[in-house]
Amino acid sequence: MTIDSREINHRLIKLSESSTSRFWRLDHRDLSPPERVFLLVWELESEVNNGGFLQYFHNSSGALALYIVDALKTIRAEATADIAQRALNAVAGTVTNWSDDAARQGDIKRLSPQARKTLDELDREYYKCPEHLTPLLYNYVTEHRAEVRAPSDF
Repeated sequence: MTIDSREINHRLIKLSESSTSRFWRLDHRDLSPPERVFLLVWELESEVNNGGFLQYFHNSSGALALYIVDALKTIRAEATADIAQRALNAVAGTVTNWSDDAARQGDIKRLSPQARKTLDELDREYYKCPEHLTPLLYNYVTEHRAEVRAPSDF
């Protein structure tokens, strides 16, 4: 059965909000590898689409930003992984403690004008990227349904 992009998006939202999901209840280290991949990609999409890489790095999602490139490669999103790596490179040296929200947020506020310009350019590249993360993430979750604790009607 083929499902359309709206249904794919609906199913992923349902998974993220499911009572069986552990994505936001457990520390990321306690999640299965497929659960971590879902969490990382889901947060990247949510944050960057809402406010760009600057918001992604600033918000709590930024604590796990160092893992996003591998997660994107895992779902076969190579072009997006390249963009994310360049975004990480743009803030490298400024952000010194990714896991400390207050320290990371302070570092993000102190980004140079050049780093901010680079992130703005990468935002635009991300939005134009021909890879569509939603179906890639859906396919990955479908392959790892049990490990991400997807509902039976996923």
